[in-house]
Amino acid sequence: MRCFRQVSSLAALVAALTLGGATAALAQAQAEFEGTQMAGWTFTPGVIASAVFDDNVALAATFPTRPDTRGDQLFVIEPFGQFEFNGPRTTFESSYRGYLRHYADLDELNGYDQRAYASLRHRQTRRVTLFMTETLMKVPSTDELELDGVVFRRTGSRNNTLAAGIDSRLTRHMDLNVRYDFTWVDFDANDAISGLRDGFINGARAQLARHLNDRSALGVEYGIRFAGLDHGTLNLTFQDVGATFNYTTGPHTSVDTSAGISHLTDRNHTISRTGPYVRAGIAHHMERATVGAGFSRAFVPTFGFGGAGRSVAFHAYIRMPIRRNRLYVQQSVSWRRTDPLVATVFPLDSWWLHSTGGYGLSRWLRVEGFYSYSRQDSKVPGGLVNRQRVGAQIVLAQPMRLQ
Repeated sequence: MRCFRQVSSLAALVAALTLGGATAALAQAQAEFEGTQMAGWTFTPGVIASAVFDDNVALAATFPTRPDTRGDQLFVIEPFGQFEFNGPRTTFESSYRGYLRHYADLDELNGYDQRAYASLRHRQTRRVTLFMTETLMKVPSTDELELDGVVFRRTGSRNNTLAAGIDSRLTRHMDLNVRYDFTWVDFDANDAISGLRDGFINGARAQLARHLNDRSALGVEYGIRFAGLDHGTLNLTFQDVGATFNYTTGPHTSVDTSAGISHLTDRNHTISRTGPYVRAGIAHHMERATVGAGFSRAFVPTFGFGGAGRSVAFHAYIRMPIRRNRLYVQQSVSWRRTDPLVATVFPLDSWWLHSTGGYGLSRWLRVEGFYSYSRQDSKVPGGLVNRQRVGAQIVLAQPMRLQ
């Protein structure tokens, strides 16, 4: 199991172990499920039971005169299943997870949430590889989406993210990678008053890189995105052109960077901006863990502002594969500051922290404790939202080989 999104308190942790309870929520579908890496087809059924304490179930703002927020305990049952195929040229993975939530006191917040994920990678030839990923999320609050410029609200949210592309080796020293992305978001509360506006983003990016040696590659990239927000009434275009540099310091460490010029056109607000963008990431793979970090600064479309913003973001993580570690830790932290380009809207500072520690009692049984923290501040009265969730879970799952 990877980074979990929901969580509880120390008392709930002890109670969950006694009751056989387990998780609350996971960060994102593609990070939730860890492959078995068995050859051929495998199916992994499972169930998770969790006890959680949420100290701000309504995502209410914190005021100096009213520092306390309403908390409650909840119990979550998560049935899940995962199909995998590992072949000599093709890998496929699909998974589904449901979240049946029951609150101890606030029955009106009970509900059923869902997440699904699919991934396909096929080596067409020795030089060409095709890939596709699809993620679906239905969650009860907007902080679980972790999107730029989206205010934290206790409202139902749905997100679909699709990516597809081609990785190709043109010559011995030249690579061409092309990628298409589609993002769709829908909110139960969808208007300017709520600060939430649904919509979609279509985008494509191409990168041409030349290998300077066995460790480094230098290239150029071009990307374009079209955003249609608020039922298509807001339309924006983003174009990026720049350079990329990839460097491998050894067999286990890689660095990826890109920088260039970004141009934004907002036809509804008659805004046209040009400015620099930069992205950087580092990952280090050890025998029993992977650690990494990333930074980005760019113009972005926002489903919260209903327009465009300038985003500065940082994230870091550590992942310990469960199949290699009896005792393991998964942790991630993210920060984003989104400054709207429309002067009447306030900027947003958002934080997310997810931490999970677990122990494998057997191949099919694990116990885990977890903590999650989200925070958002718009620097105005009533603009500060804090939420903490702490809990414990028992995970039952057993991969089965399919003939």
